[in-house]
Amino acid sequence: MDKVIFDTNAYRYLVHGKRHDKIEKLVGKLKAKEKKNNIETLISPIVAKELLAHIGDKNDPSFDKCLKAVKALYLHSGDDIKYNMIASPELLISKAFFNKELPAKSETNKAIGQMIYHLAKNPDAKTLKRLNRNLQANRSHVIDTEYNFALQMKQFVSTIDNTATGWQIFPNDSLKRKEVLDYIRSEHVSFQIALGFIFLVYQILCLSGVIAPMPNADLYDRAKKFITIFPEPIALFKQVMENMVHSEFNLFEDSRANFVWDIHLMFNVGNHSLGGSKLYFVTSDKAIIRSAIAENAKYTILTYNEYIDYLK
Repeated sequence: MDKVIFDTNAYRYLVHGKRHDKIEKLVGKLKAKEKKNNIETLISPIVAKELLAHIGDKNDPSFDKCLKAVKALYLHSGDDIKYNMIASPELLISKAFFNKELPAKSETNKAIGQMIYHLAKNPDAKTLKRLNRNLQANRSHVIDTEYNFALQMKQFVSTIDNTATGWQIFPNDSLKRKEVLDYIRSEHVSFQIALGFIFLVYQILCLSGVIAPMPNADLYDRAKKFITIFPEPIALFKQVMENMVHSEFNLFEDSRANFVWDIHLMFNVGNHSLGGSKLYFVTSDKAIIRSAIAENAKYTILTYNEYIDYLK
């Protein structure tokens, strides 16, 4: 049985122009088509986090659309008894490279699952009030993660070009820009990005007392393996870096910092499987699609319209 994950925009597109009371029937028809095609649907905790962040603020212009999208998200992959949620990137890395569980991250996934369940079943003021504390915590986490990602990228600009006053690197020197692009595209940068992912999870495991400190050489070996197993998130990370060479790509503007979630979603794109089943990803995000094609993963990624056409 093939498995499929929808991204944030796919769910928002699914519910566009639909009333709350029509979503259950809409998703029911979609699931019937998927069952006929022997497809099992899965929830991405990253997608759930993004949608819930908008629900954490009633004044958010996307509040109502995301509330409907959360309902569709849960009904698509869950019922009154259970739901199917994949592991977050941290859990994937912990299991794949350290053979360990991350209890705190597992609990976070469970909390996300509970929120989307209750909002799908009763998306009313009473439910929102009861979940307010967790919704605010999730919203703060999303905002902080995006802010820190933007800071990280600003530090990259300053490190590469210490004369930079904005976000563009060597705007008046095409030769130096080419050198920077060659550097970004190098294996060294791929290794540094991979090491960053590995080290983040390693720190969580150490602080949680799950593992003992290990030599740097062991972490380096894991980073080298990461490059071969998960080239897709590295590719999109590099694309963001290249954007800052080509233009004044201010990550504090126009919600660009949410690229960090697109990078996390890239863990679900590529030649991966779950329990021996092929994993497909439905998205209309151009950056994700472009990166997937560059990593020869074009046959595992579909736009929303392509997926609907496939289901007939």
